[in-house]
Amino acid sequence: MKFDSEIIAYIEGEKFSNGLDIDFSSEKHILKSRIEKVLEITKGKKVIHIGFADHLPLIDDKIATNRWLHGLLINNCSRCVGIDINEEAVKYLQNKHTISDIYLADVEDEKSIKKIIDNEKWDYILLGEVIEHIDNPVDFLKHIHANFGKHAKHIIITAPNVFNSLTINDIKRNKENINTDHRYWFSPFTLTKILSISGFKDFEISFVDQVKLPFFQALRKRLNMILKKQVFLQAKFFSTLLVTSKFY
Repeated sequence: MKFDSEIIAYIEGEKFSNGLDIDFSSEKHILKSRIEKVLEITKGKKVIHIGFADHLPLIDDKIATNRWLHGLLINNCSRCVGIDINEEAVKYLQNKHTISDIYLADVEDEKSIKKIIDNEKWDYILLGEVIEHIDNPVDFLKHIHANFGKHAKHIIITAPNVFNSLTINDIKRNKENINTDHRYWFSPFTLTKILSISGFKDFEISFVDQVKLPFFQALRKRLNMILKKQVFLQAKFFSTLLVTSKFY
């Protein structure tokens, strides 16, 4: 999905509204997981995976069940380099799992990543489930743009989608279900907005990771799967946003 030129004008600050309505009701999206979509985009590409390590207690199980994203990327991409600031997790993966081409570095520090990128050209910088953990996401993305912009063509960001039916139901019940390390929720507009402010352009938005469906939607999905038809769902039935954008 792409925003039309009118919405982009608001995203890029050319226009202002204190009550802009963005209607997603007519949009339908193919049912895919975050990992499926990332692997589809990056197949055969050169990728720098920032925040690759994952939570240390989850790594062994994800590797054993073939759900560890960085491991899948290694087999999917022509080359995949991992960068993370979690020293314990990086050393654990280097020592126990002998994962190569992974580095302990601060991506906001140009000097610490200079040797890693080594003036190579990269197709994608991947920030998967990272931006919601960052104290100042715009400042962080500006550093990414400055430090990687001369070497990479595109960025991929995934983040929790506040625009989903489970969150809406929680709000109706005056409850919040939250990962306690998260600083932000994002909508399609706000995630695109912070990318724009940080210097990125040309935004493609995908909705991925299905939430639990109401009865009739679940039944329709099951029938389509039996008939081997592609399943399409509205934006509110996905828990994750995936935005690709270009370095400029």
